[in-house]
Amino acid sequence: MKSEIQHNFIGYFQFFYRVLRIRFLFDLFLSTCVSFLDGIGLAMFIPLLQSMDSSGQPSSGHSMGKLQFLMDFFTKLNIPLNIYTVLVLLLILFVLKGVLKFFQLNSQVSLKQKFIKDIRYELTDDLQALSYNGFLKQNAGKIQNIITAEVQKLQVALNHYLNSISAVAMLITYVIMAFLANWQFALLVALGSVLTNLLFSRFVKAVKSASFKISSKGNAFNSHLIEAVHFFKYLKATNRFGGFSKKIKGVIEETEELNRQIGYYQAITASIREPMVMFIVVAVIIVQIRWMDGNLGSVMLSLLLFYRALSFLMNYQNWWQSFLQNIGAIQSVSALSKEMKAEKEVFSDRVYKGFTSSIEIRNLQFKYGENTVLNNVDLSIPKNHTIALVGESGSGKTTLANIITGILPIAGGTFTIDGVSVTDYNTDTIRSTIGYISQEPVIFKDNVFNNVTFWAEPTEENVKRFWEVIERASLSDFVNSLSDQENTNIGDKGMLISGGQKQRISIARELYKNAEVLILDEATSALDSETELFIQKNIEKLQGNYTIIIIAHRLSTIKKADKIYMLEKGRVSYSGTFDELTEKSSRFKRMVSLQQI
Repeated sequence: MKSEIQHNFIGYFQFFYRVLRIRFLFDLFLSTCVSFLDGIGLAMFIPLLQSMDSSGQPSSGHSMGKLQFLMDFFTKLNIPLNIYTVLVLLLILFVLKGVLKFFQLNSQVSLKQKFIKDIRYELTDDLQALSYNGFLKQNAGKIQNIITAEVQKLQVALNHYLNSISAVAMLITYVIMAFLANWQFALLVALGSVLTNLLFSRFVKAVKSASFKISSKGNAFNSHLIEAVHFFKYLKATNRFGGFSKKIKGVIEETEELNRQIGYYQAITASIREPMVMFIVVAVIIVQIRWMDGNLGSVMLSLLLFYRALSFLMNYQNWWQSFLQNIGAIQSVSALSKEMKAEKEVFSDRVYKGFTSSIEIRNLQFKYGENTVLNNVDLSIPKNHTIALVGESGSGKTTLANIITGILPIAGGTFTIDGVSVTDYNTDTIRSTIGYISQEPVIFKDNVFNNVTFWAEPTEENVKRFWEVIERASLSDFVNSLSDQENTNIGDKGMLISGGQKQRISIARELYKNAEVLILDEATSALDSETELFIQKNIEKLQGNYTIIIIAHRLSTIKKADKIYMLEKGRVSYSGTFDELTEKSSRFKRMVSLQQI
């Protein structure tokens, strides 16, 4: 998808075609066939019926204008032209139209489903491929609003667009027939209709502008709603929910005002369109009869056909205006897709299969904009060793961990695994071997089994492995005590269990994954001392079997680390064991003293 949408009939056609391809063209073909059958049915047979006399035989008048060729056509085929043959042919034509209409409507159902699915698939793939830096530039509410509400509006837009095309096909059919019946009359009415459409163009522009603004307000609404849910506890505890609710209600008020404006413009166009058309038709009839010596029969026939055409013109205008209410979604979806594609990660094809020796970082540099966060950092992580990163907030510990996971690129220096640069590997294959446990455990609204296995099929082998990692994470007693054991739902973000239990489930998930590197980013800092000690003992059991990287403020959790790196202002100031750092670094010694270790 592209964000540079041409906001006209052809531009929107190109947008839908880029998503649906041949299916879109096929549906348009069916729609056009149905429309022309309907148009031909009435446009051909109404004048034939009108040309009959009271006995059901063709009259000798020539009120059909150039449509007289229809009667000549039947005569050449030796088809007796009377009321009965005309009615039989009319019936056959409309039965055929009904069959095609069924196929068209059935096709549209699957077309709309495919459209929604393909758009959401593409946006989901874009989100998956989005780099971490690219994600930081996005707005969570905007992403959620576009993938849910705006994509749904796109489906509505597609429906209105298809209906508009059907109306255009019908309109063209009847206009052609009207011109054949009396071209002078039809031309005058057509010119009048064009003038009325110029008048309506002002309202069309206003509806377009309001549609774009509504999509923008939807992004803001979802963003504020996510914040209200995420910060519910704080807003409730501090009685600030009222103020924040005003902010949300303000967006709702602005959105509904825009919807009111659209309704106002639609009311104007709907109420004056038909009177204006009739004014034009009456004026043209008077001109034809008084000054152009028009044949009243051909004028009335052309009027009948043209009035039918004008009804489809009004249908088209109604569908088109309804379509315009949703075009903001086209712009929003296209723009988001383009933004995410521009920030897409680029990987090498080489598959990473694990390391045997060590991870080495030399002279590493990293910047956020102009701010240097890491400068000339050297780090060595031997396989199955435990290292720790300590330092004050803002010293670069988490940034360094993010670089190791590959979600942040280095600005300078080298980052190798067994002597091979990480940029030579497909980064996702490296991440597949990494387990990440943060201060706020990642718990999904599901049962224990799915949280640990990440929705693996509950086969005998997977269930056995689940219980093995549950044992290693010291969760056996807890899971067995639950009402449905591993099938117990633990609530939104694990709200039905304790912080320590959530953290152990996080550890179990990474063990189930068979991660070779475990990164614990302040994994116990939010826990009470007793729970922290319990988790710490769980982690110590894993030492020697996994490569473990611990980021910690609480120094008690890293006493048994093989090596500790002290970071100060983005540099490694000291490194060594716990006892060695206590001797070498006065700052580390003061930290130990303050924490009463």
